[in-house]
Amino acid sequence: MSKWQPLQIVEKISTLPTLPTTVSAVLKEMANPDSSAIGLAKLISSDQSLAGGILRVVNSAYYNFPRKIGSLTDAIVLLGYKGIRSIVLSVTAFRFFSNSSDYLDRKKLWNHALACALISDLLNRKLNVAESNAFEAGLLHDIGKVVFDYLDPELFREAIKEAKRKELPLVSIEPSHFGTDHSEVGTLLANHWNLPENIVQAIRFHHQPEKSVPEYLPGTCLVALSNAITYSLEMGDSVSEAVPELPPIVFETLKIEETFIEDSREEIRQSVEIGLEAFSSIN
Repeated sequence: MSKWQPLQIVEKISTLPTLPTTVSAVLKEMANPDSSAIGLAKLISSDQSLAGGILRVVNSAYYNFPRKIGSLTDAIVLLGYKGIRSIVLSVTAFRFFSNSSDYLDRKKLWNHALACALISDLLNRKLNVAESNAFEAGLLHDIGKVVFDYLDPELFREAIKEAKRKELPLVSIEPSHFGTDHSEVGTLLANHWNLPENIVQAIRFHHQPEKSVPEYLPGTCLVALSNAITYSLEMGDSVSEAVPELPPIVFETLKIEETFIEDSREEIRQSVEIGLEAFSSIN
């Protein structure tokens, strides 16, 4: 019998920090049709760490602008709200992922999450999925693993050890220890953070995209595919090395062949490596 009961997990997650005040205000301002680049820049400037992270990423090789971008206003104009939102949430997520842990390789998990985000964003454009939060959904798809590590690090270590010993996906082992898996727990945190439903769906069903609400199926399939590609690039979460098996609905929904991962792997690797180097500057 699991040590944890669902109500206990819900209550514990409710004690986790909400999104930082500045980040919440920035996201709210971006959703305001009357907002401006100047007003948004002023808001971001109230968090020096956030402002500095944005400028470092904007001036990286990932964006490769011909001149140095010295102001937040210029950065917002050049990247647009969507690009800035991705960086803002990356800075926030990094703070959450980077807390020290004795049992979970948070650095490797962060690189896995970021690689999944970069791939989701790349394929969103390449495959014409038109998913509005592709980067953010990829970035946060495994956030439930960090929650487990926060809830009960000793028990999560046992789950990790069992998954490695049995050479099974961690998601199949977690329920016997926690009564649920990281996708469900990540969904609770996403709701606690009031994230958009398309991100919530991708977190909840990236291992079972066929269960996603039809409206959000393309975005969920995109994250499922991107997650599998990270493992094929040996950028997994440090627990398992096996590439997750994708159900037929992923290929059908995204209108790709089953050989897509093998055919696209090296092209994707180059883009991801540049992106990982760029976003490493946010810490």
